[in-house]
Amino acid sequence: MKFKKMKNKLIKEVYLSSLVALFLTLCSPTIAQERVKVDPVDYVKPYMGNISHLLVPTFPTMHLPNSMMRVYPERRDFTADLLNGLPLITTSHRGSSAFNLSPFQGKESDLKPVINYSYDNEKLTPYSYKVYLDDQLTTVNFGLSHQSALYEIDFEKNEDTYLIVNSRNGVMNWDGSALSGYQLIENNTKIYLYMNLEERPEIVSVLKKGKLNEGTSAKGRNAGLVLKFPKGTKKLHVRYGISFIDEAQAKSNFKREVQGKNVQTLQTTARQIWNDALGKIEVEGGDYADKTVFYTSLYRTYERPVSLSEDGRYYSAFDNSVHDDNGRTFYTDDWIWDSYRAHHPLRILVDPKREEDIINSFVIMAEQMDNFWMPTFPEVTGDSRRMNSNHGVASVIDAYKNMGNITVPIIVRLQGTNADIAKELIDNSGLDVMSATEFQEAADKVQQVLA
Repeated sequence: MKFKKMKNKLIKEVYLSSLVALFLTLCSPTIAQERVKVDPVDYVKPYMGNISHLLVPTFPTMHLPNSMMRVYPERRDFTADLLNGLPLITTSHRGSSAFNLSPFQGKESDLKPVINYSYDNEKLTPYSYKVYLDDQLTTVNFGLSHQSALYEIDFEKNEDTYLIVNSRNGVMNWDGSALSGYQLIENNTKIYLYMNLEERPEIVSVLKKGKLNEGTSAKGRNAGLVLKFPKGTKKLHVRYGISFIDEAQAKSNFKREVQGKNVQTLQTTARQIWNDALGKIEVEGGDYADKTVFYTSLYRTYERPVSLSEDGRYYSAFDNSVHDDNGRTFYTDDWIWDSYRAHHPLRILVDPKREEDIINSFVIMAEQMDNFWMPTFPEVTGDSRRMNSNHGVASVIDAYKNMGNITVPIIVRLQGTNADIAKELIDNSGLDVMSATEFQEAADKVQQVLA
């Protein structure tokens, strides 16, 4: 009888241990996620790589593949506990954002051009952002398209409600129904904003030196407008478009992409776009962690370059002019020194049409500059020419090899730092291309092929 009781006790313990083991197995993030359907975008972890002690790290950027609208939470670094307002557009993957949006409930005397928020429950994906501003008791939900975006802001307090829209160096105007303006960034480049709110403010003021002044137009450093809404306002829908061409184009982008849409619709559409892009490469084998590293890295390859084409036109900082794109997308913000070894070759395999347009953009940039110079670090604000040699040449060579037979004689005149190295690279490429480092040498070779 004693043996039987011991046997039953042992069976119960084994049974309970098995149940615990099964529970722990099913609750394991890796295994549990593998048991359910996981789309490629679900593996992406934008927070990976956000801390660096030497070079500028990556940022948890929300954007569509190679699109102009890019946003990430702005803070000192990604261990910081304060948000510096809400960003409207990031103009460089290493630069700060243009404009700031600051929702606020409280005393008028506490208004600032940009409000710092303590925050909690931040959730970020490539296509969405949600955060709780805990001091303000405010929930922020964000969705985006290619050149436009939407903030839905939910307030809990029953206090005066304000929305501060700030240009760090530019102009802000209120025309009675919408807010518009621009911010001046580098190389005389302007980025334009058109913002429309579903809810109507009861007062619009200019914020200057910490005080509200009568007016609907602000200009200069921290040019900020303050929109005051009725006390107890619980929700704001802030839709906006951006442009590098002008305010009218920013409005057109807004109407085409976000007018009448809600956050959920934008996020659902953006999620599908991301799955289509990341799904071009299907991974077999490996575990959840391996796929997380892979798809997060793949997501990073779509952050740049970005398309500047807006309804068939684009602004180029390479000659500070607006051009027709002639049906071919214009791309910039490539930083080729970082991307020519792997990024461009990858795109030839998974997205050759886009790679063709990017290489074409390189040539257009060179044609638009005062001296025909292949871009080195092409940014929204022009070519920053930061590195030795010219790695755009390697990208063009790779594209050339995939184009087949070219009957037109090609002569390349190389200029700049380490031009001799670039010449050697071309001469040893096996391409039917003549290179020269001196202008007269290039001219002589032109005469040779024309003779």
